[in-house]
Amino acid sequence: MNAPQAKSYYKYKNAKLKLLKTNAAIWFNKMCRTKQVKPNYINIKISGKSQQDRKTVSNAIKYRTNQEIRFLYQKKQHLNQQLYYTHLQCAHNYAGMWQQMYENIEQQLNKTMETHYTKLNKKLDSVYQKTSQHKPIKENTQNNSKVVNLTNIKFTQEQIQVLSYGPNFAIELTPKKFINELIIETENAIRNLEPKLQGTYRYLATKQIKHIMNNSRDNTIHKRNQYIINNIRNLLQQNNLTMVKADKSKAIVIIDKVSLEKKIRCFMQENKITQLSKDPTDKYHKQIQQMIKNCNTLIDTPRSTSQT
Repeated sequence: MNAPQAKSYYKYKNAKLKLLKTNAAIWFNKMCRTKQVKPNYINIKISGKSQQDRKTVSNAIKYRTNQEIRFLYQKKQHLNQQLYYTHLQCAHNYAGMWQQMYENIEQQLNKTMETHYTKLNKKLDSVYQKTSQHKPIKENTQNNSKVVNLTNIKFTQEQIQVLSYGPNFAIELTPKKFINELIIETENAIRNLEPKLQGTYRYLATKQIKHIMNNSRDNTIHKRNQYIINNIRNLLQQNNLTMVKADKSKAIVIIDKVSLEKKIRCFMQENKITQLSKDPTDKYHKQIQQMIKNCNTLIDTPRSTSQT
C-alpha cells in the first residue's frame, strides 16, 4: 500500500465511520422521541408544576429533539457526498483491489458500530430511569395478562412490553441485511429455467428487488428490541428461569426451571403418564395396514371374471 492509497483508504474509512455514527445519533434521538423521554443534552427548567407547564416542557423537548434530528440529517447528506467522492478516489487508486478493501472496511466498522449501539442502548436505559414517566411496573398475574411472572425477579416496563408481543414476534430487519442473499438465491433459481425465459424473469426480478429497496423503511425500534431481548435472555440464564406458553391462553409464563420440572412430574403422576422405552408408532402402523388389507368392505378387491 503506497502513500496515495493509504491516504484515500483512511479518508474513506473515517468518513464512513462518521456517517455511521451520525445514523446512530439519528436513531438515538428518534428513540427518545418515540419513547417521549428527554435526552441529556436538553436542559429545560420551569418553576411551575401544573398540567399546562408540563405540556409546555413536553412540547419544548419535542421541538428541540426534532431540530437535532433535522441538523443530523443535513450532516448526513454532507457526509454522503464526501463519501461518494472518496469512494471514487479509492476505486481509482486501488484499481481492481478496491472491492476487497471495501469489504474489509465494512467488517471492521460493523463490529465498531455494534459496540457503539450497545453504549447508546445503555445510555437510553439511564435516560429512562431519570424520567418520571417510566414508573415501576406492577406485575399482573391475572389470567388475561399477556405476561405472567411467577418469580421474584423484577422486569422493566420495556421488557414486559416486548414479551407481550408473544413468542411468534419477529424483529424487523432492514433489506440491506439480506438483499445480497436474495439476489444470489434469485439468480440461482433463474439459471434453472430455460435459456429463453431467463432474460424475462431476470428483468422482472430486478424490478421487484428495486421496488423492495425503494419502498423499505428502517424500523427505528428494532435495535432497541434486540437489545432488550438480549437482556431478557441474560436475565433468564443468570437466574435459572425459563419462559413457557400457557396451556389455555396465549400468555407467556416466566417460571423457575426447578418449579417447572416439579409441575411436569406432578402432572404426569396425577394423570398416570408413563414413559415408553420404544416408540410404538411403527407397531401400530403395521397393525392398521394389516387390518385394512383384511377388511373387504373398505377397499374394493378386483373380482375374477367368469368365462362364458
